[in-house]
Amino acid sequence: MKVAGIIYAFAAAVTWGLVYTIDGKILERLSPLALLFIGSVITLILTLPVVIFDPGSIKSAFSIGKANLWLIILSVALAVLANFFIFSAIKLLDASTASIFEIAYPFFVVLFSAFLLKSVPNFYFFLGAILIFLGSLVIIKLA
Repeated sequence: MKVAGIIYAFAAAVTWGLVYTIDGKILERLSPLALLFIGSVITLILTLPVVIFDPGSIKSAFSIGKANLWLIILSVALAVLANFFIFSAIKLLDASTASIFEIAYPFFVVLFSAFLLKSVPNFYFFLGAILIFLGSLVIIKLA
C-alpha cells in the first residue's frame, strides 16, 4: 500500500512539473482567470462520466454530514484560490521561479496540521523545512 502511495506522489510531482511548464506557455497569451475557468470547465467535462456512471460517488458526498460537506466546499474553494495564485505567479515570474516559491507548501501542510489537527511535528520536519527554504533561497539568489 505504501509503495503505491509513493508511486502516486512521484507521478503527481512529475505531472505537476509538466503542467507548470505548459501553463507557462499558455499564460503568455491568456489571463490566469481565463485559464482557471477553462480548466474548471474541462475538469467538469472529464469528471461528468464518473457522476453519470457512478452516482453513488456524489451521493456519498452529501451523506457524510454537514460539517464534512463544509470542509469539502472550503477545500475546493481554497484549491481554486491556490490555482489562481500559482497561475498568476507563473504569468508574472515564470514556471521555474514560481515553482520554487510554491515548493514551500509541505512546510505549511505540517504547520496547519499542527494547529488544526493537533499533529506534532518532529525534528525532521524542522530540518526539512530549513533545507527547503535554504534551497529555495539559493536558487532564487543565485539563478
